[in-house]
Amino acid sequence: MSTGVCSQPGRWRAAASALLDGEPLPVAREQLDAHLAACGACADWFADARTMSPQLRRDHLRPPDLTHMLIGATEAHICGCHTGGACECTDCQCPTCTCR
Repeated sequence: MSTGVCSQPGRWRAAASALLDGEPLPVAREQLDAHLAACGACADWFADARTMSPQLRRDHLRPPDLTHMLIGATEAHICGCHTGGACECTDCQCPTCTCR
């Protein structure tokens, strides 16, 4: 196995990533397998990615729910709870609404 630097890491790592994610491969599987067998840098990257993938899919690493923040930001221009005026919302969803 070669331990040098890969000349096309983006190509091969995108293919390896697609394999891990169950997506269609941009190269033939046999080509990917042959490259990983010959390229130590990509083989190491693939081994690390294979270890990390399950960790990245865990619930505690999912993006936070931004619903309340986005609703508050989009209604702020008309809602009395943000402007001090009369509420013009028809179905105010502001998380800190005082005009309901």
